[in-house]
Amino acid sequence: MKYTRRTKRRGRRRSPRRNITIGKLELNPRGFGFVRPRDKRLPDIYIAEEDMGGAIHGDEVKIVISKNYQKNRLYGKVKKVLSRGTTEIVGITRCRNGVPLLFPLDRRYNFILTLDDGEALKDGAVVVVAIKKYPRFPFPGEGKVLRVLGDEDDPQVRVLALMEEYKIKPNFPKDVLAEAEALKNIPLLHNLPGERKDFRNKFTLTIDPSDAKDFDDALSIEEIDEGWRLGVHIADVSEYVRPDSCIDLEAKERSFSVYLVDRVIPMLPPQLSSDLCSLIENEDRLCLTVEMVLDRRGDLLRYEIVPSVIRVRKRLTYEEVQEVLDGKRTLGREADKILSHLAILSNALYKKRRKAGMIEFDFPETKVELDEEGTPIDIKAIERTFAHRIIEHIMILANSVVAEYIFSNSALTIYRVHEKPDVEKLTQLKKTLSSIGVGTKKISPSNKAINRLLKGVEGLPCKRLVHTLVLRSLPRARYDSRCLGHFGLALKYYLHFTSPIRRYPDLVVHRIVHTLIQKNRETLIDFSVQELSNLSAYISATEEKTEEAERTSIKIKIAEYMESKVGEVFDGVISWVTPRGMFIELDNTAEGFVPLERLEPYDQFFYDEDDLCLRGRKGKAFRLGDIVRVRLTYVDKVSNLIYFQLFPGKE
Repeated sequence: MKYTRRTKRRGRRRSPRRNITIGKLELNPRGFGFVRPRDKRLPDIYIAEEDMGGAIHGDEVKIVISKNYQKNRLYGKVKKVLSRGTTEIVGITRCRNGVPLLFPLDRRYNFILTLDDGEALKDGAVVVVAIKKYPRFPFPGEGKVLRVLGDEDDPQVRVLALMEEYKIKPNFPKDVLAEAEALKNIPLLHNLPGERKDFRNKFTLTIDPSDAKDFDDALSIEEIDEGWRLGVHIADVSEYVRPDSCIDLEAKERSFSVYLVDRVIPMLPPQLSSDLCSLIENEDRLCLTVEMVLDRRGDLLRYEIVPSVIRVRKRLTYEEVQEVLDGKRTLGREADKILSHLAILSNALYKKRRKAGMIEFDFPETKVELDEEGTPIDIKAIERTFAHRIIEHIMILANSVVAEYIFSNSALTIYRVHEKPDVEKLTQLKKTLSSIGVGTKKISPSNKAINRLLKGVEGLPCKRLVHTLVLRSLPRARYDSRCLGHFGLALKYYLHFTSPIRRYPDLVVHRIVHTLIQKNRETLIDFSVQELSNLSAYISATEEKTEEAERTSIKIKIAEYMESKVGEVFDGVISWVTPRGMFIELDNTAEGFVPLERLEPYDQFFYDEDDLCLRGRKGKAFRLGDIVRVRLTYVDKVSNLIYFQLFPGKE
């Protein structure tokens, strides 16, 4: 952006050009924020806490960009709030000097509200509040209590508050439920003779988590002379959910099923998600089947996409499948044979994709065990097994085949895209990795270069940290009407097809596939580029919000669990350092913070930005990846933050 000096023109003195832009404000819990400009050519613009001008997280604002460049960053100041992103807020009440106050649960809303009707509220009530007067630094705002959700110590209440915060609807409207109930009365194979291929004689099975209720994919496989005939059978939700129906409009708004730590809020009403569309064992179900013939190396020889009807013979869990593959149990001759075939094919697909440059991250899943009341009783880091990878590789194959099929037929659709990493972010990654002693000379924006980096830390204590840092440096995968490829999977064509019960883009793809394979269908779908572009943007934004809610629900229960461990000592690894202190991650995936002032008894530390560490005056330094022993001192249940202090001695 160019800045001009004052100039004279026609005898008049011109004022400096004001560099004004409009964008959305996103706040950091520590008070500062960034404006993401509408003009995509501009970078994010830094806004200091004192320059917010009364704006809060989520507001659309007009800002003036200053000339103050520091560390390749643009600085700005809010001049006007154009529209409010938030009118209601969820928080916990606290009484200070007789004044009832609201402290928002979302730390990005880093302000407090006075409550003019909160005298009757107990300390620690979780409430939904309408903002009457917005705060303006350093003064609080004002709010009015709309609903009381319960007490902060109730294990159910915090998740209810989360659902309020993210506008997650636990129930379906009456018209949607009525429409779903009516669908149950329609005969399964109504007026479809000859239109569906009958796979009910094939041995098909599902592989899902033990607590799953919606089964949208089933597999069949047989060994043939050429190699393998693989069937990927996906629930044909489009047969029941017609465009612009009540169910469809509700599903579009939700876009995804939400998997919170203690409950699932489905995208489709339960009559469909858990019953009519779900591939339940020993029930006839309508599907879209991708039937593929592959050779022994996993190369695709030919395929066919057909409407079908199947009957699942076995419902299996990941744990059962892994036990069979490990030789610890049997599920019967036919099931064992199919699992053996799937394992062989999955291995071939894996080798093929790794050779092509697929990036493979290895992160344990956080498993929170709850009692009947919803109280957390244990937290574990669960490693993904080979059973998970079987499903993963085969679903990737089906998704890529359908993407290429639609693209080759010149039809419009919603793709799943993942673009190359930004050079600037890779530069920052190199700097960060160098600070922990990881070689970075060969890092470049290519799949294979990143894979070499990940392979180089295999077996090292810093492996998990490096994987996290690399993932942070890559752009988010998203939905787009353009076929831009998938960098992480090293695929030219890719979309989501295999989960139409829980993802709306998959349902859209199903409708488009039906359009291509059955020209005489009454429900032909004809999307414009703009319609698909707008829908893709909405779904991507909804996905980001959904994933954030799911992560936060886990953090809530981790904080609740760790509160019972105050005073205990743990070993952990430094996962990040900031000017304010350092984050420590424990083996159970819980992450806590050691404030800088907590280090002062040992030395006076400062943040060394060049080496990305906390360096003491006496020479001691705390770096990313260092293993430290800490004592849990405090858990803030409002912010879900866990606080540690160093524990230098032996327990």
